[in-house]
Amino acid sequence: MSVFATGGNVGFFVAPVLATPALDALGVGATALFLPPAVLAGFVLLRRQQRVVPVRRVVSGTGADRWRPFLLLTAVEVTRSVNFFGVSTFIELYWLTHLGGTRLSAGAALACFLAGGIAGTLLGGRIADRHGLTRTVFAGNAAAIPALIGLRVCPDAIIGLVAATAAGITIQIPFSVLVKLGQDYLPTRPGTASGVTLGLAVSAGGLAAPGFGAIAASHGLATVFTVFCLLPVPATLLARLLPEPGRSGARCDRVAA
Repeated sequence: MSVFATGGNVGFFVAPVLATPALDALGVGATALFLPPAVLAGFVLLRRQQRVVPVRRVVSGTGADRWRPFLLLTAVEVTRSVNFFGVSTFIELYWLTHLGGTRLSAGAALACFLAGGIAGTLLGGRIADRHGLTRTVFAGNAAAIPALIGLRVCPDAIIGLVAATAAGITIQIPFSVLVKLGQDYLPTRPGTASGVTLGLAVSAGGLAAPGFGAIAASHGLATVFTVFCLLPVPATLLARLLPEPGRSGARCDRVAA
């Protein structure tokens, strides 16, 4: 799951790395440069879809669905998503207006944050294999608190790149683990579990972005990043309440795999 999720994170990383210098050099009109690759990707996916044989049998696990832990997990996922997309949305403006960095350093800050997210996604899978799913979710959210505080109080745009990388790593450690954990909590509804966890991983952060924009307009970007430091606190507390999936669930997962 962590390898699968890394594919999406690579896309989030590559897009601003390519778009920032193009837009900086050519203006908004440079957006047209990214249309041909998108059309090509759509064509490849369409051809691939036509070759795939439809699957007639849906495989699902056995066992009782556990909705209460799943709702707690959903709250943790919403918080993680809001933090990740909030930081990625405002980190460049934070570098320019609060830290006095250049456009190049602001783009580098976003690149470091997103590259850290890629590493964190892979790292989360490794940690979960060794120490368990719920411990990984707890550890990632707990580690995000000092990482985000370091990002908030960093005095220099160059030193802050290390803090941006650390924040990206820690925020994304629980990402793939939450998706897997959701499937364990709802063994008979893997589609619902994946749809909610993966869907909220993207949509929740986007929905919260306008609210952070209003805070930034009223109180400044420093206040927004102070809020980011506080968000992992309730997520860490909720993560302590998540039960580890039982052995029977683990056996079902191995059979399905």
